[in-house]
Amino acid sequence: MIARDRASLAGVSPTELNPGDDPVARFRAEATAVSSQVSECAASALADHVAEIAARHGATRVGVADDLPIGFEDVARAVAARGGVAVRFAEAARDRERLAGLEATVTGCVAAVAATGSVAVGSAAGRTAALIAPVHICVVERDRVVSGLRELLAMRPRVGGSMLALQTGPSRTADIEKAIVLGVHGPHVSEIVILDAASAR
Repeated sequence: MIARDRASLAGVSPTELNPGDDPVARFRAEATAVSSQVSECAASALADHVAEIAARHGATRVGVADDLPIGFEDVARAVAARGGVAVRFAEAARDRERLAGLEATVTGCVAAVAATGSVAVGSAAGRTAALIAPVHICVVERDRVVSGLRELLAMRPRVGGSMLALQTGPSRTADIEKAIVLGVHGPHVSEIVILDAASAR
């Protein structure tokens, strides 16, 4: 399927932005439009910023994926300083009870799609890391922002891993009485932290 999709893109411009659009600014605008909460942060302040977001939403049990651009220990200390407990998501995922008890997860992303405000989370984060908890905090490095879905598809399978989940804002459904309800099939809250990629290295 991927090979067929890539072949169909031959000769087609990968951009889905308007002329003159700044990808990061467009991503922020589109993500906000689909009810994600977007903030920006330097790498040196990332652990504290992530812990602050979790605490603001009342999340005291936080699962931390392996694909973050900072170490688990830094996040764990910052979460503990606010009265919470951080666990490695890969370890929590082995125990259904621990997994169900997570109130927030923190992941990186394979890419962020400027034209739709979506984040693409890969298997390096864990198959359910972006979906299992009521609050999902996604760290987006600036150099991972791509123009549109065509560009994202053109990256496959170079992005690696066997799974790619595309998430656009909090989970929502209107199955009952056609009223929008958030958080039924995934996170109730989508928090995106845009990180200066240069400061993370």
